[in-house]
Amino acid sequence: MNKSAYIGLKNIFVDDGVFDYINLDKSSAVYEKLVQAIDKPLKLILFFGRPGTGKTFLLQKIYNDFKKKRNIIFFPRPFFNELEFLKALYTETFKEEAPSISGYDQFLSIVTKKLDLSKKDKAITVLIDESQLYPDELIEKIRLMADSRKFKFLFTVHKTDEEDVLAKDYFATRIWETIELESSSSHEVKTYIEKKLIFHNKFEYLNLFKEKHFKLIMQFTKGNLRNINKLLFKLFEILEYYDISSPSKINPRSLNTKFLIMAGISQGMVNV
Repeated sequence: MNKSAYIGLKNIFVDDGVFDYINLDKSSAVYEKLVQAIDKPLKLILFFGRPGTGKTFLLQKIYNDFKKKRNIIFFPRPFFNELEFLKALYTETFKEEAPSISGYDQFLSIVTKKLDLSKKDKAITVLIDESQLYPDELIEKIRLMADSRKFKFLFTVHKTDEEDVLAKDYFATRIWETIELESSSSHEVKTYIEKKLIFHNKFEYLNLFKEKHFKLIMQFTKGNLRNINKLLFKLFEILEYYDISSPSKINPRSLNTKFLIMAGISQGMVNV
């Protein structure tokens, strides 16, 4: 069986929860806001947006950009147990295995003895993704930890229609600054796809998508980057199939809209 060129295209849109560094207007502006907020003497920062807008990507970028310049920790996966969180925080802070820790008070006592923040080091910045999944009791302990000034925390939460996480007491009354990442605009959807192709050296496919295709992609995905990835992965999977089994039915220089609609139906983005 011949190998299709669409395999390579399909794979650059694999939805693994991590986005390539695609510099969009909204993400650049929010990145600067996040960096400025982290530089301020704030204890708690709330970063929110709808699922799939690229929040995790921005956290990862901030961590990678600053991990060699400042004390910064990134927890991409949630913790559901207080002791597990405290041990992980100790290990990441001191780069050594955590001792036996019985609870928050002992942890803070140990950390206070080992840290000397009166010198050049500022409070350790902790980036917490998916914080809406943390138990309420653990969020409260993290808030108390921020009051100690040994750590500052950036909480990332999903903004959904079903649950107003931002209204929860521990977020609504104690966050010092809030930053929102909105869904992509039509122009940014086009930019995202084109830059994605360029990033992976797929220049020959830049003319594959026309304005009508970008409008459909925006209609199907509502500017959600994760949904764009899923839609285009399925699109190129369909084109891969036809490229191998019925190559006369596709034109490598012009995308037939029906294939995009087929991908949208397959991903549940189109009502039929």
